[in-house]
Amino acid sequence: MSGKKAGKKKYKRRGRRTNPGQIAAVAVCAVTVCALLVCMITYGVSYIIGQRSGSKTREEGAGITRVEKPVQEEEEAPMADASAERSSEKEAQSPQTPEEGEGAPAGNTLSIVGDSISTFRDYIPAGYYDFFPDNGVSLDVDDTWWKQVLDDLGYTLYVNASSSGSTCVGDSTGTDNPQCGCNEFRTGALYGPDGDAPSVIIVYMGTNDLLQSIPLGDNDGTRQVAEGKVSAFSDAYTLMLDKLSAKYPSSKIYCCTILPVGIYGTSTPYVDFVNGEELTAADYSGRITQIAQNKGFVVIDLNSCGITVDNLHHTTADGVHPTQEGMQYIAEAVRKVLE
Repeated sequence: MSGKKAGKKKYKRRGRRTNPGQIAAVAVCAVTVCALLVCMITYGVSYIIGQRSGSKTREEGAGITRVEKPVQEEEEAPMADASAERSSEKEAQSPQTPEEGEGAPAGNTLSIVGDSISTFRDYIPAGYYDFFPDNGVSLDVDDTWWKQVLDDLGYTLYVNASSSGSTCVGDSTGTDNPQCGCNEFRTGALYGPDGDAPSVIIVYMGTNDLLQSIPLGDNDGTRQVAEGKVSAFSDAYTLMLDKLSAKYPSSKIYCCTILPVGIYGTSTPYVDFVNGEELTAADYSGRITQIAQNKGFVVIDLNSCGITVDNLHHTTADGVHPTQEGMQYIAEAVRKVLE
């Protein structure tokens, strides 16, 4: 045995060799993990900011909607004004008739209180009695005195409250009788479709009071008449005007005297009709003038419009109801006063 002390065998540790591919893989993984972390953090922050930003954007969007609407209206307003100007120019150049639907210039509206001379089928209220076009001479609605006035002056017709055979006298409290000119039914029926009062009211009544020999009476329009049964023409006419004035305070009221009325004569086609009270159309017309003037209303004198007893044979069909020529005389007289 040798003399050297036995000891532990020493080994030299060899380091573990790292493969370059492994190093690259680890690096890639580390970078990937970091990138994922960064993405997650970025997404979270972006989401929070986006939510806040989106909420703000929606609020601003709602505000834009509210703002843009008036702006749009402001831009459209001049177009509407231009359209209105063109419409006004058109109306001024060519007045519209009632059936054309456009109406006349503002304020030019008209209603009528009349008898058979002012009627025409389908142009008077339901329940009223018409005379034209089936009786007398054959007339077109454009031939009537009132339609000529509407067309010539550009008025809009509210109500043609005319009924054939109606008188001024009768029960003034009646609410459904179209044959009494002074009652509630007739005097309250002149409003326009929207409840507006007409700017003009034309009263053309009295011919049937003459024909039915209704007493003239002595009221000159200054004496108040009590409601109820009214039997004198002057009382009924006075009450009728008082009611119209009270119901339509903003309307201008025109009172027409009545045309000459004739009956067949011997040496001439017609002579003056004298009723049972020994009165003529001139007598009733004189009282109409007196009452209207005392109340401050304008008179349209149809008794002197150009129709006379001498020309009744071609201005009327029967001594009472106008022909086309007679209607032209009436329209001219009314138009001159309204112009």
